[in-house]
Amino acid sequence: MILDPPKCFWLALFTFTLISNDCVGQHQDSIIKRALVKSWRKKAEEYKVRLFDRLSTNEERSYTPPQVIKNRGYPVEIHQVTTDDGYVLELHRIPPNSSTTPKKVVFLQHGVLQNSGVWTANPTSRSLAFLLADRSYDVWLGNFRGNTFSRRHTTLNPSTAEFWKFSWDELGNHDIPSSIDYVLKFTGQPRLSYIGYSLGSAAVFMGAVKHQDLNSKIDIVIALAPLSTFAHAAIEVLRVFAPRVDYLKMKDFMGVYGWFDTDGLGDRIFKSFCEQTRTQAQFCIDYFYNIFVGPSKNLDPDMIPLFNANLMRGTSVKVIAQFAQNYNAGKTLQAYDFGREGNMLRYGSHKPWAYDLRNVTVPVYVFSGGADRVVTPLDVDWLLTQLGNLKGSTRLIDYNHLDFLFGIDVKERLYDKVVALLPPP
Repeated sequence: MILDPPKCFWLALFTFTLISNDCVGQHQDSIIKRALVKSWRKKAEEYKVRLFDRLSTNEERSYTPPQVIKNRGYPVEIHQVTTDDGYVLELHRIPPNSSTTPKKVVFLQHGVLQNSGVWTANPTSRSLAFLLADRSYDVWLGNFRGNTFSRRHTTLNPSTAEFWKFSWDELGNHDIPSSIDYVLKFTGQPRLSYIGYSLGSAAVFMGAVKHQDLNSKIDIVIALAPLSTFAHAAIEVLRVFAPRVDYLKMKDFMGVYGWFDTDGLGDRIFKSFCEQTRTQAQFCIDYFYNIFVGPSKNLDPDMIPLFNANLMRGTSVKVIAQFAQNYNAGKTLQAYDFGREGNMLRYGSHKPWAYDLRNVTVPVYVFSGGADRVVTPLDVDWLLTQLGNLKGSTRLIDYNHLDFLFGIDVKERLYDKVVALLPPP
């Protein structure tokens, strides 16, 4: 329990009275009184910090991405896409305002454990989805299977293990092609522009390798902090976790098949430990975020509640395990490793299939971070040598993995350059 200053004051006064009537020496009495005053001042300072350092309440913390879009004054649509393997994905669209002619489509795909709200969580002036909408693009936001908005299937129940038997491969080979086909059919456009972040970039690369016709449906891929090989990832938690990846492939691993969904208890923990005061929010940046993506000096503590609302939104154990598998595999972008026998059945060889990125023939522009511990410069350097139609690469020397989404200076340093690469709306 934390007492407020008035209560602390009366408690101290009452204690002083007891001490003055006690049969102790004057010197000891003085020491105890000074200790109590010091303790009271400390409690008062803690209270003052909590009172004056408190984060302002942001109603969007509890909003869905479509509700955020509407609250920011933009039109919004919700679309449902059924993949060829039965997963029902939810897409969020910001249609162009009062346009009589079709506008250029830009499709944005989030990374692992996220949802479409990462593109709208920053203030409107530096959220990529809104910057594109302001320029009259037809903006579509994807959601991978398993996250908050894509947790349905035509026959499978999310409460069963069968629903969660998907990896990076299914995201790239089913989610991305199905989403793009739906958007093009709905809008009547022959091609769209694709902007992917982290695993959202890897997924379109994998899709383009497996579905060569996908290359002709995309006029440009802009890859932000693009995941490919994971050989040099510098996250301590991964280094501890990677040698134990085989435990995750056990069918009865704790009875868990979906991972890292903060709905419910996780949200309450986030709100309690990261979102009450600016000091807490900065602690969250310095320690919690640091564990998973490394340090950043480019995040606004006041925005942490909105960032948290769109992080840790669920995926499968296999998706998480594939990060460790690719870390262990070295310089390659490989399919899911089912073990020697499983690989023989699935791929016809003892080793997993490797994606030949030379077959990505769509024009690709890469933006990477020099301080990114997830998608490290060394791993990006490898990717740049593999892509079949690389058109350009820009490295932001001081950028961390999350800066590409939530950075304070992300508009001026990144998004303005991204928009300049797109075909006109």
